[in-house]
Amino acid sequence: MNLNLQVNDNILISIKRIGINGEGIGYYRRLAVFVEGALPGEEAEVRIVERKEGYAVGELIRIKKKSRHRVLPQYPLMLECGGCTLQILDYPEQLKEKQNMLKEAFARYYRGELDVKVFSETIGARETWGYRNKTQLPVRHDGEKVVVGMYQHGTNRLVYLDEYSLENRIVASVLKDLLDLLTKNNVSVYNPRIRRGALRNIIIRGFEETEEAQVTGVLAERDGKVLKVLKEALKIKYVKSVNYTLNPDPKTVEIITGEVINLAGEKKIKGKLGHLDFLISPSAFFQLNTKQALALYEEVKKQANLQGTENVLDLYCGIGSIGLYLADKAKEVRGIDNNPENIKDAGEFAQLNGIKNAKFYAGEILPLLQQFEKEGFVPDLVIVDPPRRGMELDILNYLRKSKIRRIIYVSCNPSTLAKNLDHINRNYEIEAVVPVDLFPNTPHVETVVLMSRL
Repeated sequence: MNLNLQVNDNILISIKRIGINGEGIGYYRRLAVFVEGALPGEEAEVRIVERKEGYAVGELIRIKKKSRHRVLPQYPLMLECGGCTLQILDYPEQLKEKQNMLKEAFARYYRGELDVKVFSETIGARETWGYRNKTQLPVRHDGEKVVVGMYQHGTNRLVYLDEYSLENRIVASVLKDLLDLLTKNNVSVYNPRIRRGALRNIIIRGFEETEEAQVTGVLAERDGKVLKVLKEALKIKYVKSVNYTLNPDPKTVEIITGEVINLAGEKKIKGKLGHLDFLISPSAFFQLNTKQALALYEEVKKQANLQGTENVLDLYCGIGSIGLYLADKAKEVRGIDNNPENIKDAGEFAQLNGIKNAKFYAGEILPLLQQFEKEGFVPDLVIVDPPRRGMELDILNYLRKSKIRRIIYVSCNPSTLAKNLDHINRNYEIEAVVPVDLFPNTPHVETVVLMSRL
């Protein structure tokens, strides 16, 4: 390793792979160098901008040898925001690289025996732009106009958006009309520098399948004029539900931190997931790409291979969408989530579709698992779909000691997925690892893993 590599040094490196944030990774005398905007197969001239003990960060100066898979970015502004970093890579190659990211994560964190044949090709999307059914964006004044934006990668600078490349047609249409309404009425907009003003964020959720949309304003303080104008959003095409919530804490990471109050219209909007209809509240979790969520759930159903006699347990179930999607093939489905609003929606979801073999429980997972065990409910299949941080240690330890025959792990983070599965590798064998691309042009990859007890 070259211990003398310093900030501002210029080096020439070959890019070998893509990292979990979409950056190119090359090696300089065995030292990993992360380079935003570089692709595998490229030779890049790089200036070192950060030097740590185990790695360095480089700024791309020029590409000496270009990848044959490099393409011009369709939305260059989105590169500034650090989200759609893979749009410079042609889509078939994006799918290959997402499979490679998974393999790399398992090579690094999973110590059990694993045949490379368990890794399937990535299930791609038909629509690579305009797929998000929800957006939540900070609001600012640009002169007299009310605008939204995304933060420039690694900074607090907001890049204003004049086109909405990721949002589906319903969300994009509502967002444009809502901003026009807010501008016309000169509403009070929050200024983070002086910490004054009312409207901080706009959240819009909209489903193409039902052509219904939901608007939620996030306010730093209660403002009668802002609320009055938000009520008028019910007149906007597609909007069926208007809500607001207060979030006065400028340091909070979460956007919705308190009660969501219905201002006008319905409290929930209708969505459709394959053969299922559902109603969803503003704070409930649902996959952001409806069409690819359907592809994901179809893969879960395929791996589950239910025969109609099995008990299914759905952990971190959200509004119960995975469990309910499988319910017609199961004997009984039980779901657990720590968000009571999610569980309320899940119950209504089941009732709306006439599903009587599914029950949902709000609370911490481990006590409920122990309660089910005492009741004699023994799951044949457990489905887990945890947040990015992965599963809690007590749940992993419970699974290790349990007699549950099969687990399907749905993951949005390859690193925590591999670490979690490593924890139970002596008890379960991995049979299939299937990447699903829910977020084209970004480095994010969803994964379905099937495991069976040894």
